[in-house]
Amino acid sequence: MSQPPGVAFFDVDETVVSVRTLESFLLHYLKVVPSMISADRLRELGQQVVHLSRAEFNRRYFRIWAGQPQEGVLEAGRRWYAEASAQPGFFRPNVLERLREHQAAGDRVVLVSGSFDPPLRPLADDLGVDMLFCTRLEVHDGRYTGAISEAMIDDDKRRAVEAYLSTLGTVSQTWGYGDHPSDLPLLERVGRPVVVGSDPALVALAEQRSWPVMPIDLPLAPRG
Repeated sequence: MSQPPGVAFFDVDETVVSVRTLESFLLHYLKVVPSMISADRLRELGQQVVHLSRAEFNRRYFRIWAGQPQEGVLEAGRRWYAEASAQPGFFRPNVLERLREHQAAGDRVVLVSGSFDPPLRPLADDLGVDMLFCTRLEVHDGRYTGAISEAMIDDDKRRAVEAYLSTLGTVSQTWGYGDHPSDLPLLERVGRPVVVGSDPALVALAEQRSWPVMPIDLPLAPRG
């Protein structure tokens, strides 16, 4: 009798990839639609990154997409990914290697991110993952309203993990990879959490709980 599959859940921004896709994609989009946001408002938004929670920053960020055509933004996301992924250092090489190891072992791979579909969908398709959970924006008459219809931050990630696992029945192992405290609900829900990078709060917690830490530029021991 074959063993049930394992499931590996990966955060995306600064975990699988080295950039924050929200900011990187916005800068790309502004080359096409520079009138979307003023330079002063853009600077203000950039300054808020370090002062606001991820959830509050995301709410303010997504408001600026109000009025933009969904299909146009999705197409811009495909163009952004083609350009960004061609740049050296876009992917975290050891995390991407670990993701490929899971796929080669027959594990399901799921991306769980607070970013949204336009920059993430082409990435998920290219990596051939089994599922993508991300922030969904409200759309009216083919345009974004700026409101979030489904968030994917903090405890939303835990609920997404639980919902996905409930569809599978028995699984052999579960892994989680994340770089930020907002990934903690995901990490605490899986059997084998892995902290990626050097966030002080997460690294301290990893030491307390004997979780492995994956430096962003060095390989980790085999996935088992």
